[in-house]
Amino acid sequence: MKVLKLIDEKLEEIFLVIILIAAVVIVAMQVVTRYVFKIPLPWSEEIARYLFLWLTWVGASYATKERKHVSIDLVYEKLPEKGQMICKVITNIIWLVFLLMMVQLSMKLTLSVASGGQTATGSGIPMWIPYASIPTGMGLMAFRLIQNCYKDVKAYTEKKREANVNGN
Repeated sequence: MKVLKLIDEKLEEIFLVIILIAAVVIVAMQVVTRYVFKIPLPWSEEIARYLFLWLTWVGASYATKERKHVSIDLVYEKLPEKGQMICKVITNIIWLVFLLMMVQLSMKLTLSVASGGQTATGSGIPMWIPYASIPTGMGLMAFRLIQNCYKDVKAYTEKKREANVNGN
C-alpha cells in the first residue's frame, strides 16, 4: 500500500527529478566534450531536447495535480459556494474533454510515427519516444484533473453534510 500511495502522490515529482538530472548531466557532458576535448557528442543535444519535451508534458501534469495552472477567477470568487462548485465542475468537464481529445489525437500521431520506423538522426532512438510524451502528459493531466474534481466534490458534500448536522 505504501508503494501505491508513493506512486499516487509522487509519480510526477520522481519522474521530473530523474529526467531533469539526466538532462543536466547530458548537457554538461556536451559542454565539457565540446569545449575541453574539442569533440562534441553527436547525440547529446538531441537527447536533451527530447528530455525537455518529457519535462514539459509531465510538468504540466504536475501543475494540474498541484492546481498551479493559470486561471482567471475574478468572477468565480464573487459566486456563492454552490455556484463556485458548479463552475469548477463545468470547467473541469470542458478541460477533461479537451485533454481526452488530445490524448486520442496525439496517440494516433505517436502510433503513426512508430509504424513508420523513423529514428532520430544523432542518437538513433525511435522517434515515437519523444512523441509519446504528449499523450503521456495529457493522459496524466486528465487523471489528475479527475482526482482533483473528485476531491473537490467530496469536500463540498462533506461540508454540506456537516452544515446539515450542525443545523445550519
